Amino acid sequence: MSVIAPSVPIQSTLGLRDLRLYGFVAIFTIGNLVAPLAVHSLPQGGLIFLPIFFFTLVAAYRFGFAAGALTGLASPLLNHALTGMPPTEMLVSVLAKSLLIAAIAALLASRSRRLDLWLLLLAAAVMQVAGFGFDLARGGTVSAGLDALRLGIPGVAIMGFGGYAVLRLLAGAGIGGARGHTAASDAADTGRI
Repeated sequence: MSVIAPSVPIQSTLGLRDLRLYGFVAIFTIGNLVAPLAVHSLPQGGLIFLPIFFFTLVAAYRFGFAAGALTGLASPLLNHALTGMPPTEMLVSVLAKSLLIAAIAALLASRSRRLDLWLLLLAAAVMQVAGFGFDLARGGTVSAGLDALRLGIPGVAIMGFGGYAVLRLLAGAGIGGARGHTAASDAADTGRI
């Protein structure tokens, strides 16, 4: 099984004037609200599974930076307002990591122009490592940062593999492609029918 899907058209950047952007952001934000509810009942579930970043990664990789950034800003702020999670002391860090994963995922997708598991894993891992640096700069301890890195390994893997699966489903269903553009039309254009 290839981890690179060259026939899958992956990024259809949506601009701020495209109303579809806001519909997709709403859907991804709801996903980022529901996913943490599923894991916060587990001890350190948020730190292990990193659920608040999952749909931000998917949004940015599929629809570009605007979709990822809006999802990444709305999700933690709404989650905090509705559930108190992430806690106030972690909110700035979560927002910074959300914007970072949105920027990295959108950049990698726009450069590769294809769905690639390794790029999804890279985006998630870079977010975790850079988040460690950000937390240190804000006065966090090396010990706590290393613990967060270690605990977040399953979350990075889930974002990579789960994001790959969700993006394949979206592309296969023709959801969010450029107007008039579907996975079938892309396959026809490349001779892969």
